[in-house]
Amino acid sequence: MKKEALELVRKIYHSLKWDITHGDLEEIFNGAKTQAKFFCEKLIEENKDKQEKYEMLLSEIEKVKFQMV
Repeated sequence: MKKEALELVRKIYHSLKWDITHGDLEEIFNGAKTQAKFFCEKLIEENKDKQEKYEMLLSEIEKVKFQMV
């Protein structure tokens, strides 16, 4: 789950990095992390049968640090 969380945050981060023009990469990272958490919350709502899986992913997203990206 840790790998999936990191990959999700990385993908969102790299996508946002090119779309946002200011240079504060850590702020962009925090936005990517927030988007990843939002995405997981929506998956939990829509997939009650996989709720535990997405809750674990959500907790792993919380552990991702800027230095890991």
